[in-house]
Amino acid sequence: MSDEEKGGRLEVHAGTGRGGTLRYVPYFLLVLILYVIVKAVGVDMHTTWGNSPTWAISWGEILLIFAAVLALAEQMKVSHPGIDNTTEALTMIGMGVLQLVLFVLGVAGVAGFKWFNDSGFLIQTVISLSAAIVAVMINARTLRRTMALGDN
Repeated sequence: MSDEEKGGRLEVHAGTGRGGTLRYVPYFLLVLILYVIVKAVGVDMHTTWGNSPTWAISWGEILLIFAAVLALAEQMKVSHPGIDNTTEALTMIGMGVLQLVLFVLGVAGVAGFKWFNDSGFLIQTVISLSAAIVAVMINARTLRRTMALGDN
């Protein structure tokens, strides 16, 4: 249907046909899995790469860079005007809450959660929650803008 047939209105479409159920998987799940693998293998997060006297990067810093890049990619998932990505944004919030729970359990000393009692994991959690909050706001604003254009 052309824009003229719609009366010049933009339609809000549900997020169908854009990757199936995998689009609901938060990218931060990859960060969490990678973090657990690195911890399980026994890699020291403070071990640095490179022999240069002027710079070195640690495993923990690499994970933080990866988390920051994925945070931006998460926000791109919900930035499509006219598409309701509320479910994707809520799964991002859920992932951040899961990370926060894991961190709290690690800090509380609960058996089996000691890996998550780490400043690097706390920073990853803050990045995840911040990205999720921004994703919710982006999704809401793109939907609001689309609906406002359709009302003209």
